[in-house]
Amino acid sequence: MPSIQELFHSPLRIVRAGAKVLLAGLLLVTLTSGVVLAASSNGNQTTPKGITLQLAPTSRSVTQGTSASYNVVVQPSGGFAGNVALTISGLPAGATASFSPAVVAVGPGSGSATLNVSSTSATPLGTYSLSLKGSSGTLQSAVVVISLTVTAGQHQPFNISGDPTGLLAPGNAVPINLQLTNPGNSSLNVTGLTVSIAGVTRTAQAVANNRPCNPSDYVVIQFSGSYPIAAPPGNSSLSGSGIPAARWPQVRMLDTSLNQDGCKGATVQLSYSGTGQGN
Repeated sequence: MPSIQELFHSPLRIVRAGAKVLLAGLLLVTLTSGVVLAASSNGNQTTPKGITLQLAPTSRSVTQGTSASYNVVVQPSGGFAGNVALTISGLPAGATASFSPAVVAVGPGSGSATLNVSSTSATPLGTYSLSLKGSSGTLQSAVVVISLTVTAGQHQPFNISGDPTGLLAPGNAVPINLQLTNPGNSSLNVTGLTVSIAGVTRTAQAVANNRPCNPSDYVVIQFSGSYPIAAPPGNSSLSGSGIPAARWPQVRMLDTSLNQDGCKGATVQLSYSGTGQGN
């Protein structure tokens, strides 16, 4: 029985080096080494729509009670065009953030916004990682992390002053409406208000007649209100803070069995102290 020659068919058509043959939508390219590669006849690839956030700088440092700003650039890709809402998370206690504008219009080019982060005198010290992202409908950007470091501010001294609101007489007390002057840019929490008698200045006539008057002729009744007392930047007072006069510190002239004529017309010098935290 005569033999029948078997036929074998290669899955790829053999072509000569450098030749190109179009088969079933595939472009066959034979390299000079004899390797045959297959590639799509359509070389275009579609880039998906997306948005990317870029921030500068990526880290800032602020003192308590101050703010820092970052520049945010929203870059579209894949032909995206629309409004992108910006959000932030990871803020420390007492800090707030705002974007200007809060919604950025992009496409075909990029858009930009300014991120402002404000701290307060109560914001804890430390370094914080803040996470930012942009969204437009169901489309969201990758999260971008930036750094914020909060440091202690320069504590500026505040001043306390005040005068008795009336004339002193034996057995009589007069209240002192303390005045607080805060030179800082954020509110102070004031505690430990103390009034002391620093000295007594007699009239010339009392001195000439050798009539004594001493700090021991007076006594101070200290502030009895609750703490802390808020002292905003600038000038404030106990009365302006809504504290009744009955809670103010008072100076009382003692009524003793000794001759106190030397205290008539005398001037009592007072000194003040207290503690302020926050500026």
